[in-house]
Amino acid sequence: MLQHGVPWQAALGAALFSVIIFAITMLLSLVSGYFNWYSIFTALFLLAGFFVIISLLPLLLNLSRSFFLLIVCFLFVHITITIISFALHYQSTGLLNSTGVFTPSFYDSIYFSLTTFTTLGYGDFQPLPDYRLTTSIEALAGMVSMAIGASLIWLWCQENMVPKEMAFFDGNRRHKSDLSVTRIRIRTITGKERELKDWRLPPEEGVAYYYDNLRNEWLPVTEDVDVPENSLVMGLKPKE
Repeated sequence: MLQHGVPWQAALGAALFSVIIFAITMLLSLVSGYFNWYSIFTALFLLAGFFVIISLLPLLLNLSRSFFLLIVCFLFVHITITIISFALHYQSTGLLNSTGVFTPSFYDSIYFSLTTFTTLGYGDFQPLPDYRLTTSIEALAGMVSMAIGASLIWLWCQENMVPKEMAFFDGNRRHKSDLSVTRIRIRTITGKERELKDWRLPPEEGVAYYYDNLRNEWLPVTEDVDVPENSLVMGLKPKE
């Protein structure tokens, strides 16, 4: 949820401004690679892109969990731009192979940039001595990207898991025999919450239960029950 006193319009405006900054930094990264500016400029533009992604992560998710996929797309775009930008550097400066210095094709440049980004480094191509720092910067960018990607994966798992005591087969099993097909109603990053009535067909007492965190037990859902936000609900499968 957004902090009290901060209207969602202001948060959305800040998010849109950050997206514009992200687009500008990615464009400047490509320009820096195409015109073979100092690789430190490319690194600074990409670093600014990292800061934008990190700032957008809580900002967008506080607006709506459905923006999680958008953040993943931003990271994918950043990785793609990083590989292409450094590939343009390598194409302009040249590379070393078993025969000496040569001007690589764009495909060879992308290949070398990708192996450098992932820190694989097969050794068939090498940077010129004056541009070894460029490959080191790209390898560092790849490690940071992987760290952010791993954090997003963990965030996805954390948001979509319920505590062990709330798991149906690990928690209170008092109503287990009453439920033929189980379903979960919980607001997550990757799925939209369904209306409670969709989980309570036919609308009779005893066909659905929700987990009460205070009482640590499953309670029946009735028409008069106010089911708490993000509560875990189990019940019969809705009729098609």
